[in-house]
Amino acid sequence: MKILIMQFSGTGNTYTIAKIIQDGLIKEGHYVDLYPIEKIADCNELIKEYDLVGIGYPIYGSDIPQIIYNIINKLQPENSKKGFIFCTQLMFSGDGAAYVAKKLVKKGFIIRQLAHFNMPNNITDSLGFIANKTNYDKLLKRKQKQVDKFVKAINKDKRKMKGKNIFSNILGLIQRIPFQKFEKSFYEHAIKIEDTCILCKKCIDLCPVDNFSIKDNKLIENDKCILCYRCINHCPTKSLHISKKKLVKKPYKGPVKNFDIDDVKKIRTHQEAKNN
Repeated sequence: MKILIMQFSGTGNTYTIAKIIQDGLIKEGHYVDLYPIEKIADCNELIKEYDLVGIGYPIYGSDIPQIIYNIINKLQPENSKKGFIFCTQLMFSGDGAAYVAKKLVKKGFIIRQLAHFNMPNNITDSLGFIANKTNYDKLLKRKQKQVDKFVKAINKDKRKMKGKNIFSNILGLIQRIPFQKFEKSFYEHAIKIEDTCILCKKCIDLCPVDNFSIKDNKLIENDKCILCYRCINHCPTKSLHISKKKLVKKPYKGPVKNFDIDDVKKIRTHQEAKNN
């Protein structure tokens, strides 16, 4: 079976899970490509080439990143295309995956599997009470076991619907409704830029929504922030932050050792995955 996985990952958590899913499905004998959503020009044309479509993303307050809303809105109605959904979260999201499933079902997709994966905290200028003390080896072993179960369900076309129940839906709504109101207040000038900025353009290169530019020899942000924290955690001078009162002390560099943030933006083809 030819499978497409579309993923958006701010700082590497979702990408890491997507990569493990891709490798697992390849071992089961499937042809699998992994695409970053920010690099997909025409999602409808791309989807036509595949038998099964998966989508992965991080959860923010039981809500989804704006870039996920955008691609869902662009999707044209499908005639019974099967799919699976997975999301990454800090603690719990209630219906984090089921929320998108509902939207895709309305488009004609048949969603067979939903999964949630708890991953380390990447919000490094606030939520300081949740410190990252990640044991990378233990983290990967735990996630590998979880992904293996998810991959088996996909391979056997077995229904596995994490978070699709009334209780999870209520938990999701309790978080999502206030977060959506709270989130809107961040869009205008969300990123605070300190004078320590050296105009290295790292944030410009990394941002998935072109939120930064340079004007009059000064970095400015363009009111497009989707709160992914990619720029904040990879600014070499720790000059970027969202929290008004806190700067970044210890950036989150990814869920695995020697993680390369540029990987989240690259297409990982079936052949490349097999060779690595």
